[in-house]
Amino acid sequence: MARTLAGGMVLDDGPILVTGAAGFAGRHLMYQLEMGAGDFATDLGDSFEAPPGVARLSWRLPGGPVPDALRGGARYVVHLAGVSSVAHSGMDAAGIYTVNTAGTAAMLEWAASSCPGARILFVSSSEVYGSSSGLLTESSPVAPRNAYGGSKAAAEEAVRQSARSSGMDIVIVRPFPHFGPWQDPRFALPSFCRRILEAARGGPSSISVGNLAPVRDYTYIGDVVEAYSTLLARGRSGTVYNIASGEGRTMASILDILIGMSGSAVETVPDPSLLRESDVSVQVGSASRMEALGWRRRYTLEEGLRLLLGWWGERT
Repeated sequence: MARTLAGGMVLDDGPILVTGAAGFAGRHLMYQLEMGAGDFATDLGDSFEAPPGVARLSWRLPGGPVPDALRGGARYVVHLAGVSSVAHSGMDAAGIYTVNTAGTAAMLEWAASSCPGARILFVSSSEVYGSSSGLLTESSPVAPRNAYGGSKAAAEEAVRQSARSSGMDIVIVRPFPHFGPWQDPRFALPSFCRRILEAARGGPSSISVGNLAPVRDYTYIGDVVEAYSTLLARGRSGTVYNIASGEGRTMASILDILIGMSGSAVETVPDPSLLRESDVSVQVGSASRMEALGWRRRYTLEEGLRLLLGWWGERT
């Protein structure tokens, strides 16, 4: 029996596996895909949250043993497992390549032997691109500026090689920066929200910031996971898709929006220790391929920021 999702997406009957399910995007995606009994979610432990009925499994990639429950494979695989922080990628380049690149290769080896007919969605990143004065398309040069982006670009090549050698059905997606509830507070936007709210409630009247000049293309997490489900249902095998808004904003302007929404008078203080030499100056993407599949953003940046600030307001 087919699985019909919100928005009219239809998936074939069969188990769904989400790797890296304990992470920010994984948690949202499991609900977007309406996962339940018969589906699988993996991460480094088995104590993470998941929808009722989903089998939570521990799978350490690349070297950990495959959980027995996955020996029978899956119909759909969304590979999110990996190091996700650009800010910390320069600290352990070898480790990041091991997890992101070798980990992806290990997942592909498992899929080739256990479920060669599965549709696999490999979640890469816009960090495979460099800076650009125009909209970045899927044919723009791959020119990563840090180990994180380099590891994702190398993992993409592993995906292509696997597809060529085995004929597996694999789609690559490059999401641009995204945000929403459950995101680690070390990331920029949740960090801004938390510290702005603390200041508004009598905490420090200023917050330290890094470089606020870079232009970024942010998308709310609800739109991102809807794009993932669209790709599982309609994406073209062997194709790369951007998830982006097409709108560039400086980090300074985003911070100003959040401060304005909070109603507080918070000052920002530059902190040289937060600067990253590997930052790209401008990165704005085109999502025309996604839009051709029927995907459209439902949240403006401002709407998403208001939801994020409200979520942190309930927890700060």
